[in-house]
Amino acid sequence: MSDVVVNASSSKKLGVKDYIYAGAFAAVYLIAVLAVIMVFGSIPLLYLLCPLTLGVFCGSIYFLAVLKVRKFGVALIISALFACISTGFEPIAFGICIVTALLAEICMLIGKYESKFWYIISYTVFNIGTAANFFRIIYAKDAYIEGVRRMGDEYADKMSKLLAPSWIGFGIIGLAVLGGLIGGFLGTKFVKKHFEKAGVV
Repeated sequence: MSDVVVNASSSKKLGVKDYIYAGAFAAVYLIAVLAVIMVFGSIPLLYLLCPLTLGVFCGSIYFLAVLKVRKFGVALIISALFACISTGFEPIAFGICIVTALLAEICMLIGKYESKFWYIISYTVFNIGTAANFFRIIYAKDAYIEGVRRMGDEYADKMSKLLAPSWIGFGIIGLAVLGGLIGGFLGTKFVKKHFEKAGVV
């Protein structure tokens, strides 16, 4: 993908085929998320790094989706399904996923679905949604730690020690931003190398 992406589709509304593409990529994204959590989730430190890890490894899936359809709503569909699976419909976490997805959509709209810069910013904002569950650390740390006790007392005690610094919640959000930026750059290069030249996007 060059600095300027080819023109967006002429129709601005999602059609049936667009919903199918968005749903398919959302499913692939969720599978990737579940795979990462299965690998890293059993170790407290690695679990806290998940927003960074997801950002780096899932960027190519996001770009395949938004570059294939190039219309408002694709990022929102992916994030809404992610929120349904990952947040347990906790209001604030679910809302963060939706708000970050809407902001990601606005970023692509600002770039008129042509700007590489705004696509990367879009993904960076979108990836903040992967840290939605960790926002509770900022305003309800004790409740968050109690919530992870279902993983066992030893797990919860280790998590409590890791979360002791007052800045840790903001640090995790910062990791989500960093993961989004790295995944954005890597994802655009991956799509350009393997899919754009083949005419897939």
